[in-house]
Amino acid sequence: MNEKFFIYKTAYSKDDKPDLSFVPMLMRRKLSLLAKLTFYVLNSCYDGRDINIVFASRNGEYDRLEKLIKQYTEENEVSPVAFSSSVHNAAVGTFSLFHKITSKYNAVSAGENTISNGFWEAFSEEKPTLFCYADTLPEPVAVACLIGKIPADGADKIEFIKESNHKVSDNYDDFVNFLSGKSDEYRAVFYTLRRLV
Repeated sequence: MNEKFFIYKTAYSKDDKPDLSFVPMLMRRKLSLLAKLTFYVLNSCYDGRDINIVFASRNGEYDRLEKLIKQYTEENEVSPVAFSSSVHNAAVGTFSLFHKITSKYNAVSAGENTISNGFWEAFSEEKPTLFCYADTLPEPVAVACLIGKIPADGADKIEFIKESNHKVSDNYDDFVNFLSGKSDEYRAVFYTLRRLV
């Protein structure tokens, strides 16, 4: 049985210097590039309501992790502060603290199927959910959307079709093209998203 849901807001960026003027300077300086991208797209979609968040990233805080490994190799120790900001959910955790969001959030990494698996996790939530995919390799990219099951003015009505696909478009550009209306279908390995008129 196919299910319907709605996309209320979307945002995306390939900018390695996103506008974070809403974040205090001291905090902004401490954010990694991945966190900056995440903050930008999530903040563009967040409307203050009680929501869950699903964050997906194939590589996570790769740059920070690489520095930690180098530090451990050279100094045989790791900074606890650097470690806490290198974990996979650091960016979304910091965002939820910044906005005082007390609902749950999940972090997903699923190799080449990270976008589609992360979105499926978001779709599976009963309450409105912010989905975000961000990565810095091979280039800095981020996309976010606020989705839910309740109709709203201006929202895109989407059909979630459970099916196995041989030809898939599980990449950033195809997902953004679907969200922005440039294509009416997004095919992942185990489902298809189709825009309804």
